Amino acid sequence: MRTTCVLYVDDDISFLEIVKVILEKDGEFSVIVSKDGEEALNILERGEFDIVLSDCRMVRMDGATFRERVRMMFPSMPFIFFTGREKIEGISGMLDDKTWYLQKGGDPAVQFARLADLIRICTRSQGQGC
Repeated sequence: MRTTCVLYVDDDISFLEIVKVILEKDGEFSVIVSKDGEEALNILERGEFDIVLSDCRMVRMDGATFRERVRMMFPSMPFIFFTGREKIEGISGMLDDKTWYLQKGGDPAVQFARLADLIRICTRSQGQGC
């Protein structure tokens, strides 16, 4: 089975670790985590990733700015805003055929099943793996 390489950026360290553990438990995903956008951009330049997940509200660089920087470096990189923000709060204009949104919260089992499904859908056409 092909492993999907995920870069996940969030300044909530405990949530980073929870997402990593849950997504990696079946071996389908390999998740590299970063606590801020600048660090994540450096990681992204050095690695081969299939998709980027990012929170919106982060201290050093917000998710919208981070997504724009990712787009400049890798125009076709799939990107998911995985955030507690409502979609209309500043990111709805950024959603396109390579940028998606999933709101944090609710039943954790449902939330992580949706996240895994969305990653599969977004990376299906990429065909890379790590």
